[in-house]
Amino acid sequence: MEYLDLGIIIGSFSLDGTLKLKSLTNHPEKRYQKGKKVFLFNAKTNEMAQLSVISYRMSGQFDLVKIAGIDTKEKADELRGCLLKVEKDIKDLEEGHYFFSDLVGCQIIDENENILGVVSQVEEFPSAITLRVRRSGEKDFFVPFLNEFITKVDISNKKIFIQVIEGML
Repeated sequence: MEYLDLGIIIGSFSLDGTLKLKSLTNHPEKRYQKGKKVFLFNAKTNEMAQLSVISYRMSGQFDLVKIAGIDTKEKADELRGCLLKVEKDIKDLEEGHYFFSDLVGCQIIDENENILGVVSQVEEFPSAITLRVRRSGEKDFFVPFLNEFITKVDISNKKIFIQVIEGML
């Protein structure tokens, strides 16, 4: 089973054990619906536990999530540094949309079929979602994930074809 990271627990928000998370997901209101199954991953122990969402709200740049079984500030604070995850389900995507984790590791190929580098990170800027492309022995470059630049995405073969413009590389 593959999982998507929803957020990193940075501590408690209230005495009732509500978790305060740094969000790592788009559409948190969909991911944290009441009754939704989520997974708590502790990297220190490499353990994963299935939990259920009671409630969600956003506060500034943080997600505040109440999880069944975490009912005190102390329990929530013990989970600092753990990740909340959800099962990856392709049905959650609209056509032409991709999970960021699927884009990372894809080769970037230009219109002449030259391999320019590999996607090392997907970054969200106000203007567009952008691919950071790592090149061997050269500076990284960025490709906005827009139709003007992206000509084809082949996730199964880990390839993204782009139209290079002057100044991009």
